Amino acid sequence: MSRALEETKGVRRRQRWRSRVIRSLSRIEFVVDRVHWGLRQRYGRLGPLQVVTYRGFGTEAHAVLRGRVLEASVLERSLPADSTFRSLRRMLRRFLSRELPGATLSARFGASAVAGVSDDEGYFALPLVSPDFERQSGWTSAEIEIVGAKVRGLVPVRATAEILIPSKSAEFGIISDIDDTVLQTYVTQKLKMLWVTLSGSAFTRMPFEGTSELYRALVRGASGEADNPVFYVSKSPWNLYDFLVDFIDHHGLPRGPLLLRDIGLHDEPPIDHKSAAVRELLETYRELPFVLLGDSGERDPEVYLELAAHYPGRVAAIYIRNLNVNSRTRDRERERVLSERARSYGTELLWIERASQALVHARERGLAASPPSA
Repeated sequence: MSRALEETKGVRRRQRWRSRVIRSLSRIEFVVDRVHWGLRQRYGRLGPLQVVTYRGFGTEAHAVLRGRVLEASVLERSLPADSTFRSLRRMLRRFLSRELPGATLSARFGASAVAGVSDDEGYFALPLVSPDFERQSGWTSAEIEIVGAKVRGLVPVRATAEILIPSKSAEFGIISDIDDTVLQTYVTQKLKMLWVTLSGSAFTRMPFEGTSELYRALVRGASGEADNPVFYVSKSPWNLYDFLVDFIDHHGLPRGPLLLRDIGLHDEPPIDHKSAAVRELLETYRELPFVLLGDSGERDPEVYLELAAHYPGRVAAIYIRNLNVNSRTRDRERERVLSERARSYGTELLWIERASQALVHARERGLAASPPSA
């Protein structure tokens, strides 16, 4: 077995180990919330409520508004001056929020409205159809209100949900993984990875060098004015939503909707979350090709190639960050096989160690504008 293959398996084990830690925190949250909610239904009244809305996306005809209803929220946004201890406390509190199941919500955009109910873990997804979306381009917003609950003492709460309607000038869409693609997790160092995950903040965690420049160039496209939409897809839980949004904004990455996942006591979903999320985007924006970005740690290359095969002509390029950067040898057989498969599907898969390599390739392939001449 080659050294590179051994390192690849080690990286995957550490990524799975990190995922198990986060999943365990989510399951503890689930049990505590079920006990608390049962007692509250039997004996109590509602405390202050909060509607946490997630950046959503839509078309000229419809959008899906996603979010979560929380009771007596202990969520705290990170601050630049946070100490390590305070960052650790904020991270743990993200998994101690009290959700409100069975809440009735109403969403409105222009003259159109839709109603829905939060699920057992407080999440909601409200599909809204409106002719007013046709007049929008870029970021817009809808209003969401809690109008009913199964416990006494409801005080209506409103929130604003951001929605991205891609510009008509968009040349393609961009779909990116987050962990180990944008956000450094130090996956090759197990203890450091765990400590940084739990104690780091959006202001202390770092992106890979050159990532912001690459993504902004892809957003501008070959014309320099394309305003291509960016979507971030991750297996991280929704509990980390505010952390990831703050990280993206703080480090100058393009704003975009996040597609995360719920991980409670239930088993893993039968369909891979990332595959399902990317497929949803490809189905929503059928007129757009996409550039896909991920890493070599788990199955990003295989997942992206499966989608390229299913959607011929829709994947313009695939950039995979190779995490075996300390290896003098590489698993060239895997790279060769997957790269050949990409070409047979009419796309190109590039293995990169630095974002600058992807940027050079994107400029050569007409996916990003060339830099101005001196």
